[in-house]
Amino acid sequence: MRGNPAGTTNAHVAQNIRAARQAIGMDLRTMSEGLKAAGRKLSTSGISKLEAGDRRVDVDDLTVIAHLLRTTPAALLTPPDEQTTLTGVPEGYEPEEIDRWMRGELVLTDEGLFNYWQQEWVICTDRIHYLETTLAGMTAPDPDDPEKPRANPKTIAAYTERLQTARAREQVIRERGVQIDPTGRVFNAKDYTENYADTHQPGQTTARSTLS
Repeated sequence: MRGNPAGTTNAHVAQNIRAARQAIGMDLRTMSEGLKAAGRKLSTSGISKLEAGDRRVDVDDLTVIAHLLRTTPAALLTPPDEQTTLTGVPEGYEPEEIDRWMRGELVLTDEGLFNYWQQEWVICTDRIHYLETTLAGMTAPDPDDPEKPRANPKTIAAYTERLQTARAREQVIRERGVQIDPTGRVFNAKDYTENYADTHQPGQTTARSTLS
């Protein structure tokens, strides 16, 4: 066999390509024609082999296929179904960490993990404070009618659900943060502020945050 054998990452890409193609209802013939139009000839049987993991996906194929299937190269590379195993990457990372790494939002180093989870902690705790404060205002008696709250029940229920989600997220971050640094530095807001005070807006989430 010439070169290295196809590894786990190739298997993930193969599975993701099939899922992406089926998600938009594209058949093998249409995909083959699209690849040919983009300068990458691949027969229907070749695509079938690719999706079965029996044929390698090179980087040029990856970008063309991602565009054709209306997705991204990162999405095709990311392990499906909460898996974390990738060729050459040590085990032990969380699915979220692998996902952010694939998106270019996280470097899989001790420092990269620490910085990521510290920022997520501050974002999450800010979010919880905002929701708790908002709910307190919503449930306070209406000055004109002390028997009823200021907001309607549906709005209160929606914010209560968001708060529960944020608290669950807080627990996830706490557990991972202790694994990364048992001393608790991940939860040091002062340390975070010194690094991110110029970009972080209290009470708001970032584009990457799972709370948005």
